[in-house]
Amino acid sequence: MDLLELRADFLRQEELSRAVELPRKTDLPVILTVRRPGEGGKWKGEERDRVQLLGKIGSAGFAFLDLEEDLEAPDLERRVLASGPRIIRSLHDTRGVPEDLTRRVSALARSPREIPKAAVTPRGALDLLRLLQVFQDLGPLQKVLLGMGDFGFPSRVLAPKLGSLFCYASPPRESAAPGHVDPQTLDELFRYHQIGPGTRVFGIIGNPVMQSLSPEIHNSGFAALGRDAVYIPFLVDELEPFFQVADSLGVHGLSVTVPYKEKVIPRLERQDPSVSAIGACNTMRRGTDGKWEGTNTDAPGFLAPLLSAFGGRLPPGLRATVIGAGGASRAVVHALAANGARVLVLNRTPSRAEQLAREFGVQAAPLDSGVKLMARFNDLIVQTTKVGMSPLSAEDPVPDYVFSGKEVAYDLVYVPRTTAFLKRALAAGCRVVRGDQMLLAQAFEQFRFFTGSDYPDEATRRLRIFSRYPA
Repeated sequence: MDLLELRADFLRQEELSRAVELPRKTDLPVILTVRRPGEGGKWKGEERDRVQLLGKIGSAGFAFLDLEEDLEAPDLERRVLASGPRIIRSLHDTRGVPEDLTRRVSALARSPREIPKAAVTPRGALDLLRLLQVFQDLGPLQKVLLGMGDFGFPSRVLAPKLGSLFCYASPPRESAAPGHVDPQTLDELFRYHQIGPGTRVFGIIGNPVMQSLSPEIHNSGFAALGRDAVYIPFLVDELEPFFQVADSLGVHGLSVTVPYKEKVIPRLERQDPSVSAIGACNTMRRGTDGKWEGTNTDAPGFLAPLLSAFGGRLPPGLRATVIGAGGASRAVVHALAANGARVLVLNRTPSRAEQLAREFGVQAAPLDSGVKLMARFNDLIVQTTKVGMSPLSAEDPVPDYVFSGKEVAYDLVYVPRTTAFLKRALAAGCRVVRGDQMLLAQAFEQFRFFTGSDYPDEATRRLRIFSRYPA
């Protein structure tokens, strides 16, 4: 169901007198809420004045009145029930997920006309798992149940699948509570109105992950193919409880980003040769037996735009520097070494660079002193670290390296599209490859792994994700 909520605690004093007009100006049912600071609201007056306000305007055509779990106002409640609105009886916990949440939600409604609502704040994957268990415990009970903040975000998008009557959204840049997204994003990006009990769940796990552009890529593909599926970000702090979350939701496929590309490998029952060769997994799906299968699409995703930059094939004897030694760099080094390139790996932690170099038979050096060696490995320079991303968007991983203009500079960072590293390369006359090209190429490989279908051309033409971000 679609509704509006009037958060009267956000209104200025001169606006409160016009609050009664809203129900007459819309065809949607309207919830009236006047939230106290203790539950995340902005009401600054006395409690008796808040109750009087609820009573004064609550009977002016509002469909629902949101009253807190501990509010004792029998006269107000009698007047509300007599005048038509239903009560949403709500509890809020900004500290976590209460251990007795099932009991408290079950006891919230004081009459058959009341709807219990709980907004809690998962602090990690374990808390999200506990919230999902509450959904299961409450079964078909009519309710509103949601997790606030980034860890609770999946419970908002998946509300129709989980059995919550609705979730909450806010206008862009005006979030009324942690974790709100705007209605257009819910409807157009996540196709909220099409989600139901049978919707298949896919997603991306990482930390950080909420700014990932992968949901737009994959959800656009699902929409173009008419698939009953949704792809969402999962902020993960611990893998063990997260995979229990994945079991609870029946997650069918996952993209994997930092810092979990190597750590998920023990979870795989089956893996293709790319995982073993690279030592990292960036894509997982459930097989027909429910077991996790893994692959790595970073290597072909990295190579696709690079081959275009070099006219279809890498030149013989290509000399390349790879900055970084994480999961993404493993795929880059593997792809380059497998195509005959001579590779130098630079990393702030020399031991990680040396370990990576030993595995792939390439050279390694510490980042600070190794910059001097880059002149011998500078046909291609690949930047694989988070330097260049927010909050490091102004930084350059190799500020002391002087571009000659003959290099091909490749940065895996895709927001912003032109990092400080690439700006210097462009100023010197270098050809550049941006991270968004790799993002799309590897995502299209993931989509094929998830669905068995090529990424639809229709969806590719509609993608506008990079136009919203800094160049």
